[in-house]
Amino acid sequence: MRTTLTTRIKESLTNEGFSLTGIARAEPHPDDAAIIDGWTAKGMNGSMAYLEKNRDKRADITLLVPGARSVIVAALNYYNEDLPPTSDRYFISRYARGKDYHDLIRSKLYNTVKIIREAYPDSQCRVFCDSAPLTEKAWAQRAGIGWRGRNSLIINRSLGSFFLLGEIVTDAELEYDEPITEDFCGECRKCIEGCPTGAINYDHTIDARKCISYHTIELRGETPPYIMDGMTETMIFGCDRCQEICPWNKKATRHHVREFEPSEEMLLLKRDDWHNMTEERFKRLFAGTPLERAGYNGLMHNIALAREQGTT
Repeated sequence: MRTTLTTRIKESLTNEGFSLTGIARAEPHPDDAAIIDGWTAKGMNGSMAYLEKNRDKRADITLLVPGARSVIVAALNYYNEDLPPTSDRYFISRYARGKDYHDLIRSKLYNTVKIIREAYPDSQCRVFCDSAPLTEKAWAQRAGIGWRGRNSLIINRSLGSFFLLGEIVTDAELEYDEPITEDFCGECRKCIEGCPTGAINYDHTIDARKCISYHTIELRGETPPYIMDGMTETMIFGCDRCQEICPWNKKATRHHVREFEPSEEMLLLKRDDWHNMTEERFKRLFAGTPLERAGYNGLMHNIALAREQGTT
């Protein structure tokens, strides 16, 4: 029964479009919380105070989902080629060019939950995607998805790192995959050396206070001069630099997810269109996309910074 259900779960996730799947045994891992504690103690989480909460659940996933036996991890490829090169465009991180991935991944995972409940009608299952105090990168390693690269992202030898993670935590007992324990980054330091603002630490973590993505997506407030010095005149939402220069992404293949395709209207936007964008057009064009997170005022702030960079 356990082997059959495991096979059906992985087949379901593959049919939902996930490129990688893996399953780990749900067990306490106090080191997960300890690593985050050390990172936040240095202030490297910036204004993201929520990362300082729920330490007990980060240390023990069975407190997050009582009775949990299995953590199913799935990776959805979002890679697309950069937008056609032109001096009249702004840069938006690849993951943010289509619809918001959170609801999309959750809906795909819920379809697989139905498979589990067909086998165990009373089973407990919770779905996560970049939410709740779940250390998803650590679980991705335990499920055999990949290793944690120097840029802190999970890297897979075949797929690279342009993928998003989602999880199902269940009390169903399944067959478990071998964890990835080897660091295949070797002596490579390209992401560290290539980060425009020196945000990548040597311990496979990021100092959010120095990260362009953090400043153009998460932070609400003034952007420090040392961040502006590292930004190009095109960056208005995210960066992608550490992934673009990673050797493991040389063979990255284009995604096949319709929802990740940018709209034709967005593709046609020139810089003047962005400069003159009204709040009404912003809401119409970017409803249900990651750009909603920055909001109209946040995005216009980022554009103003980019324009300032273009005049220096």
